[in-house]
Amino acid sequence: MNRIQSRTVVAVLCAALGATGLTGCGSSGQGGSGGAPTVSQFKAQANAICAAGNADIKKIGAGISSTSSQTAVVTALHQAANRANREVSDIRKLTIPASIAHDVGAFLASVNTATAKILAGGIAVLSGPDPFIDADAKAKALGLTRCESGSGT
Repeated sequence: MNRIQSRTVVAVLCAALGATGLTGCGSSGQGGSGGAPTVSQFKAQANAICAAGNADIKKIGAGISSTSSQTAVVTALHQAANRANREVSDIRKLTIPASIAHDVGAFLASVNTATAKILAGGIAVLSGPDPFIDADAKAKALGLTRCESGSGT
């Protein structure tokens, strides 16, 4: 992969991280009667969190260009992965309806698996398969459309 292609992949990967970056802008929101949120309310909270996370990750990726050094690229990848990991932690603080708790947990674990690959692989992750394939499938199945890769672009 040449330098320009690798920078394009970084931009796409940062967008993917942004899409799954679950920024802690949500609250542990309750349903209208003070109880646990409904599934629809939870999805709205999670999608809003993802939308906000997209913006942060996009900013990280914006500093990368075809002239960026390998060190700068790896730094941006690590910043984006670490941001996504912090945000996964934040979404775990939401009250998750029991009926989807297992699936949400599996989705968040998939995000953490993807970010671990990025943190361990450095620049090499750019020439491999998309680490977010599994997380995207889980987000889609949950109806977390703002949490799928590319939803923030």
